[in-house]
Amino acid sequence: MENACKFHHPYNPYDIQLDLMRCVYETLSDPSKKVAILESPTGTGKTLSLICSTLTWLRNNKAEILGGTEQGIESSDDDEPDWVKETYNGSILQDKLQLLDEYEKYLDGLKQNEAKNKKIVTSIDSSNKKKRILEPSIKKSRRNNAPQIEISIEDESEFVPKPYESDNEESSAPLDKKVSLNKEVQELLVKFDTNNQKDDNVRMGRFASASQNPVKIYFSSRTHSQLNQFAEQLKLTNFPTSFPGKVDKERVKYMPLGSKKQLCINPDVTKWKTLEAINDACSEVRQSKDGCPYYKNTSEWHNSTETNLFRDNVYSDVNDIEDLVTIGKNLGVCPYYASRDFIPSSEVITLPYQYLLSESTRMHLNIDLKSSIVVIDEAHNLIDTINAIHSSEVSLSDLKKCKNGLVLYLQKFKSRLNAGNRVNLMKLNKLIDVLINFISVNYKKPGQEIDPFTILAGQNTDMLNVHKILKYIKNSQIAYKLDTYIQKLTEKPGIVEKRPTSKPLLYKISQFLECLNNLSFEGSFFFEKGQCIRYMLLEPSTAFADVVNDARCVIMAGGTMEPTSQLVRYLLPNVKDSSIVKFSCNHVIPDSHLRTFIVDEPQFEFTFEKRQQLSLIRDHLFDFYYKLSKTVPKSGGIIGFFPSYKYLQDVLKIWKDCGLLDKLQSIRKVFFEEKEGMDPLPSYSDAVTANQGAILFAIVGGKLSEGINFSGDLCRAVVMTGLPFPNVFSGELIISRNHLEDKILKNGGSKKDAANASKEFFENICMKAVNQSVGRSIRNISDYSLIYLLDRRYNFDNIKLKLSKWVRNRIQPETNSDTIMKSTKNFFDTMTNK
Repeated sequence: MENACKFHHPYNPYDIQLDLMRCVYETLSDPSKKVAILESPTGTGKTLSLICSTLTWLRNNKAEILGGTEQGIESSDDDEPDWVKETYNGSILQDKLQLLDEYEKYLDGLKQNEAKNKKIVTSIDSSNKKKRILEPSIKKSRRNNAPQIEISIEDESEFVPKPYESDNEESSAPLDKKVSLNKEVQELLVKFDTNNQKDDNVRMGRFASASQNPVKIYFSSRTHSQLNQFAEQLKLTNFPTSFPGKVDKERVKYMPLGSKKQLCINPDVTKWKTLEAINDACSEVRQSKDGCPYYKNTSEWHNSTETNLFRDNVYSDVNDIEDLVTIGKNLGVCPYYASRDFIPSSEVITLPYQYLLSESTRMHLNIDLKSSIVVIDEAHNLIDTINAIHSSEVSLSDLKKCKNGLVLYLQKFKSRLNAGNRVNLMKLNKLIDVLINFISVNYKKPGQEIDPFTILAGQNTDMLNVHKILKYIKNSQIAYKLDTYIQKLTEKPGIVEKRPTSKPLLYKISQFLECLNNLSFEGSFFFEKGQCIRYMLLEPSTAFADVVNDARCVIMAGGTMEPTSQLVRYLLPNVKDSSIVKFSCNHVIPDSHLRTFIVDEPQFEFTFEKRQQLSLIRDHLFDFYYKLSKTVPKSGGIIGFFPSYKYLQDVLKIWKDCGLLDKLQSIRKVFFEEKEGMDPLPSYSDAVTANQGAILFAIVGGKLSEGINFSGDLCRAVVMTGLPFPNVFSGELIISRNHLEDKILKNGGSKKDAANASKEFFENICMKAVNQSVGRSIRNISDYSLIYLLDRRYNFDNIKLKLSKWVRNRIQPETNSDTIMKSTKNFFDTMTNK
């Protein structure tokens, strides 16, 4: 365990980082542990700690795993004598180590001879009479081959889909069915080893086998920038080989996965702005006569020197998404499809939430989670993300806009469409009419549940096959053709190259139809405000079960994971408590750098019934913010969080009408977040930097409550105004509450049990938002700040115990405004005199 305790951290880790790394290592070492829920506040080096602990464990155990001697793994018949097993395992391991050693030496040479490799690529390209490195001349030569959307008035052919077969048979498909079938055969051929090839580069490709890295680390996060941050942290590390004395050096084989929007290098595709349009444009280019110059779904392409060189260049160092694009351009190889090819040989793989949490996407990308280590960062978003991926909605206004666009499109191009296209578009038009009529007739109020079988009932919809219509939308790329045509109609004369930047409405409608076509008992259809029909997943554990079951261990990490009971209830109902590890570490900052105050006075209770009281807003709330603004040094900013945009506007209006807003602005510049307004953060930052004194009013769940770095003087004090309970009258929460209560009653619980579960459900949503918002206050070890919880209910145990541990542990004894202001002054006097 000596190496396990070191963890190969590039710096001298803090005690809390060591505690986190030990927790991860011990969890991975215990086969009985299936899930770890880890809370490590922002600024505590969480990502680097996760990298060091998981990779240290993998390097310490890879020899046993590869040799088939890890506990619970048998590589040969149980009836064989032990010496036969040992000889067999040793022989297999020796072959793998020889390949690994050869490959590492090859990568060393690759790094040292980059200039030589460029010459090789140029020579190969010339011999094939293809110059595949992206140059302006290449773009020019492709101009007549790939679809162009710079369309003149005279040429509108690009809006017309290719001829489409009639769907009166078992299935509908594009006319190039033989080509599609051929590609499927080619995909199967690619899976077989090409041992007869003698090229050194292809021989190195024998390394690209799942058997070399049977246990992978999948790191998933919410945003592209967070995944790039992972790559930057990984570059800081240096891990020893898993096989000391046998393999001198072992790089981390790292592969970042991204979407076509991030990885495509074909300018005829990347000129589109939305992911959906890029996917459709890519499909059309690949199916065109000349195809894509950077990707061919053939065994020759998948095993070509250039494709293997792509893998080798990626593995030679830690490369992020942007690096993959550069490598792909230099080699003339599609980074999107090439990166997918080399998932089996990768050791560490980063991927966005959508790739990990959607079973269909995992299957499409051939992502195998069996025996893997799955690390999910920012996991406080996990339930919401799973629900969003598997949910959809469509509004009456969306349907009417799409209907109008479709009518215009058919009027313009009907004579140019073949029978298959005309029939399917007319059926789509009819289907949209049915949805419009259903909402218009049946909509009453949010939360009204809908029997999905009634949506398409009657009105001769028996002739409409939703599955075939969805297949048509996908295969014909009609969504982005329709959207760009409507976009063109709205353009002003003389303006060209304008691209749609939002998701085409037909995509939104087709996503809803997918839910309607694949009915699930885990979800519900209901009406939402704005005359919408929404489908919502109600049991996210079902969608998450395969991830938990397949993986060796799932690590859920975040800066604010409390209340963890929500994660366990909704994602892990079938995982034993003994198989779940929970860990929450303190902050890296000294206790003296952060204090939490609960303002526990009778007048400070922002319940729905009381929060509009004039005396509360005009006298008590203003008095607190005014005193705080005078007490906090002008060099430090104050962030005040409010539960909703409407409530903040109500407060500001009352203050303004009473002249109180001017009074506050006389000592601090006031900035506030608006739902549709300009971002106030830059101006607020400038005011703080200029020591003018500034206060920023933000919204819980708004743009400034998550992911914004309020470091240093930007946030010396953060105030949570009231408890931000969600709107219990929204359709989503009505359905969620009803489902939860029905589930408890069906399982033998009482009405009291159901009511208590609903109460906790709303409290968990509220406190998750509180923890996320106040977590903005501290960003690094030298930072300092004060947290004010402005509602007496924060002192109730059911609320207090749901605060993040590092916030809860710093609650001060002062509970009234006057004593809190004295303590505040002493705090800043102490910090400024240090």
